[in-house]
Amino acid sequence: MSQTAAVTVFAIDAKGREKLVKAEQLRLLLADGSELHVLLDAPDGVLIGTPAEEGTPARLLMRPVSANALSIGVEHDVQEDELVLGELDLTVQYADKPKGTPGKKLIRSWAEAALEAGLDASITVRIVDEAEARSLNREFRHKDYATNVLSFAFNEGEPMPGMEDVVMGDLVLCPAVVEREAFEQGKALEAHWAHLIVHGVLHLQGYDHEDELEAEAMEGLETALLASLGYPDPYASEKGAPDA
Repeated sequence: MSQTAAVTVFAIDAKGREKLVKAEQLRLLLADGSELHVLLDAPDGVLIGTPAEEGTPARLLMRPVSANALSIGVEHDVQEDELVLGELDLTVQYADKPKGTPGKKLIRSWAEAALEAGLDASITVRIVDEAEARSLNREFRHKDYATNVLSFAFNEGEPMPGMEDVVMGDLVLCPAVVEREAFEQGKALEAHWAHLIVHGVLHLQGYDHEDELEAEAMEGLETALLASLGYPDPYASEKGAPDA
């Protein structure tokens, strides 16, 4: 097996929804019953390259033409206005707002970054004191302490008619816990807030970290999203993942 790091792959469906996996190879089952195997760690000598402007994504188009032949094309002129963007209906409630708590504008920027392309969302972010955070954590997770972020997805199971592609849910965050964790982990407070909002919004979209593979994929996506926002890797020196 290759010793190179696995490539982060986003599988995108017809509605623009993304699913993240880590892979060294792809096995594609085509409509005509044929299979296509893609090696993501091929030696440099067998790779085909094409120039593209910096920051412009290139699209690889592949079509089998016979049992042992493949037609390949590359596009790299995708314009930004071709990207499908969803709409976020965001409500921010402040039951507690100590110094250092982010405003709605910042929270919106973090939540929008974490939403998959093309998805609409209706999300309420509630900022609470330790007593309320502890009460909610005890009631819904049976853990008797205040936690950093809690995620409540409303469209798990059978979605409401017409709302199948809408992310709906609440995030509850506790500033006292967030500030304490940031200090203990040596992180900038704003960066930790950004991480927890991104983490929570990913949970509302179905991401989880129940096993090692899920955790690796979710943490990799969080790190990439936070880097795009200008924040460092939240797992570089962190002792534990968020509790949500």
